[in-house]
Amino acid sequence: MPQSTGPAPHTTRHHWLRWAWIPLTLVVIAALAQIVDVDLVWHELRAADPWRVAGMLATWLLWLALRPVRMRMLLRATAPEVAVGYNDAFGAHALGNALNGLLPMRAGEFGMLWVLNRRAHVPVAGALSAVVLDRLCDLAAAVCLLGLATLALPNRPQVVTDGLMAVVVALAVGTLILALAIRLRRAALALAGRVLPARWHPAVLPRLEGLLVGLSVLARPAVLARAAVLSAAIWTVTATSFTLGIGAVWPDVGLMTGAFTVGVTAMAFLVPAAPGGVGIFHAAIVFALSFFSVPAEKALAFALLTHALTLVTGLTVAGLWTLLNGLDARRIARDSLAAAEGEDTPA
Repeated sequence: MPQSTGPAPHTTRHHWLRWAWIPLTLVVIAALAQIVDVDLVWHELRAADPWRVAGMLATWLLWLALRPVRMRMLLRATAPEVAVGYNDAFGAHALGNALNGLLPMRAGEFGMLWVLNRRAHVPVAGALSAVVLDRLCDLAAAVCLLGLATLALPNRPQVVTDGLMAVVVALAVGTLILALAIRLRRAALALAGRVLPARWHPAVLPRLEGLLVGLSVLARPAVLARAAVLSAAIWTVTATSFTLGIGAVWPDVGLMTGAFTVGVTAMAFLVPAAPGGVGIFHAAIVFALSFFSVPAEKALAFALLTHALTLVTGLTVAGLWTLLNGLDARRIARDSLAAAEGEDTPA
């Protein structure tokens, strides 16, 4: 995306991708509309406990403050030649989070790369490795959190146990494949060269090699330990925020309820969805809270509340950061969406 050492390869933007999420989202929203009373959802929103809502907001802001700490730690490992300050790491995460709430195809990840490369001057390979590691840490932490919370489920249904086992197996297989690709980097690159069309080689293979080199930092025990500790802290704060938010509409709730809901929601985001996960996010919360006997209307009220609160706050924080740092948010959004659609956007 951001840097290029030669002529930009010919690429085609796949504009259809930005609309691919619409059918699934419409189906999910229609299904939700069939099982809830909209008037009752609105009533639950108006009756939400403002103190718990304030607590949810405070812990979510703490979440925003913690994530750049882990990103800086990962960047010190993947790009040791560049000293990335907290401000740039914070801005990368704030913008990435805001863009994911507005744009499809997880374009916010490309926004993170934009900030890290063009503002913090992190080489593409180091920035890409750090962003991928950041997301892998989130995935591993979410699976662990979901596993712990599943043990606390009352009368744990077999479908939940089976689903969790499927996720764990998929994660283990993916980890093994990734470890082999890092260990046997030349063979992995040769295989990619045979599978990918030749016209993609100049753009993809150098970055894939840089990514595999960057991901090899996971073999360092110190990096792995720090990432695990910071990820545990980040996801504990996330579970606490969800617990407070759920408690705003359904007071009889514990931390494991929030943890289970967070884990299920994180798994749902693996499905290609609308900006901000509209539909999928809300359905995942209703599904998760049904195991704790939370009525669908109350669950959907919480989903709408947390989505609106995090989206508005996230956009505000990202907007202020870009304004204070003299950046053009529209340009970053445009470049991020272009990159998500397959267009190379060299600096």
